[in-house]
Amino acid sequence: MRTLSPCSERRLAGLAVTLGVLLAVTACGGGGGGSASDGGSGGGAAATVGVPSPPSSAGGASTGAGGSTLVALDAGTSCQLPDFRNSLLQAINAARAVARSCGGTAMPAVAPLAWNDALFSAAARHSTDMAVNNYFSHTGLDGRSAAQRIAAEGYAWSWVGENIAAGQTSVSTVMSGWLASAGHCANIMRAEYQDVGVSCVQRSGTTYGRYWTMTLARPR
Repeated sequence: MRTLSPCSERRLAGLAVTLGVLLAVTACGGGGGGSASDGGSGGGAAATVGVPSPPSSAGGASTGAGGSTLVALDAGTSCQLPDFRNSLLQAINAARAVARSCGGTAMPAVAPLAWNDALFSAAARHSTDMAVNNYFSHTGLDGRSAAQRIAAEGYAWSWVGENIAAGQTSVSTVMSGWLASAGHCANIMRAEYQDVGVSCVQRSGTTYGRYWTMTLARPR
C-alpha cells in the first residue's frame, strides 16, 4: 500500500481558504489559481480555490443545508480505529499547545479546537467519495471545493481549510505526516480556526486503501 507524503498550502485573500495534501513521494509543483487536483501518481499542487458565499445558518447543527442528515461517526467513517474522535482531538490540540516551526515559519502555541459534527460530516463525505471512486484530490468528482462541502453541511464559515492524506494506518502516523509538512502544519496551527472534524474511510482494492480528510473552520 502506498502512503502519500506532504505538499503545500496557500491562502485566498479576504475569505480565507487553506488546503493541504499528502501526495506521492515527489516534490510538489506550484499551482495556479484553479482547483487543487492531485492524482496520487506523482507531483501536484495544493492550489487556491474559488469559494461560495457562506449560508446564513450556524455550524454544528444536527442537519446540513436543505435538511440533509449529517454523516455519523462510526466504524465506516473512522477506518474502524478505536477512540477515533478523542484520539484525533487530543493529538491536534497537543500539537497546537506547543509553538513550532512549520516549514521555517514560526507558529506560536494557539487555543485548542472543538470537534464539530458538521465539519466531520463534510470530511466524511469527501473521504467516502475518494475511497469509493479511487481518486485523491481536494476537488470532489462533483466539482465542489472544501469550502463548498462545508457550507453544504450548514456551517456558516469565515475561515475554512482542509488537509487530506491517503494510506496512513493510524492517527499517530497521519498526524506525524501532516505536522512534518509546512502547509499541513500551518493549517493545524492557524489561530483563526475554532472547529475541526476528521474522517478516515477504508476501501479494499483502491490505490491507497485509506483516505483521510481534516476540515478546519471558524464560524461567522
